[in-house]
Amino acid sequence: MDNGRESHPVIFIHGLGGSMESWNSNLNQLAHRNLRIVALDLPGFGCSDKHKIRYSIDFYANFVKLFLDALKIKNNISIIGSSLGGQIGAEIAIRNENAISKLVLISPAGASPRSFKGTPSLRNYLKILKAKSPGEVKKVLSSLDSRPVNDFFVKSTFERLLMAGSKAAFVSALKESSRAPRFIRKIASIKVKILVLWGKEDNIIPVKFSEPFIKLPNCRLLLIEYCGHRVHLEKPKLFNSTVYDFICE
Repeated sequence: MDNGRESHPVIFIHGLGGSMESWNSNLNQLAHRNLRIVALDLPGFGCSDKHKIRYSIDFYANFVKLFLDALKIKNNISIIGSSLGGQIGAEIAIRNENAISKLVLISPAGASPRSFKGTPSLRNYLKILKAKSPGEVKKVLSSLDSRPVNDFFVKSTFERLLMAGSKAAFVSALKESSRAPRFIRKIASIKVKILVLWGKEDNIIPVKFSEPFIKLPNCRLLLIEYCGHRVHLEKPKLFNSTVYDFICE
């Protein structure tokens, strides 16, 4: 998606197993507020190509930069990243500090220490790779959040998991995310303004891993009650208004 307006560009980067459709409650709502909204399916996910490669954070950061260059988006960029997308977004901001004005991280991967081996809920999420029907996909997704899962999203997720190379890309991206250097120390040295949103009930990447952000300069941390891993999906009105105010302030 690219609404093509000549205004402040806002780039949305989805999480593991996601796609542009992960932002269905956010893209159009923010596009109506005179922002240039750009979202993509990361390689290996959604409708993008799924080659047999290492889907590393380095690869994704380089890819998104080339993607933005192709759209002639060069500066004053706001990045919004969820989970894996947050880890990618943080790396892009570290490498391209002068081009990035705002960074929004939603329960970002890469913030937890190397010793973190995942949670039971994260392991349950991996069952989506063995789903044999949309119903089984819905059961897995419904365990992640309190908000009911849209049936269209369930159907499209199931269909894309059946695409050649999809499951291998999923596993590669997960492994590479856990192997990548933690970004907290590097991001502390940049001047990009950061907003971190974390659901207090997040059972994928627990909220305790938000603590290092308290010490970061230029960082605002918002912990959200009765909310899980995907704040933008569970609390879309709060998310949209908070993010808009942050980007435009």
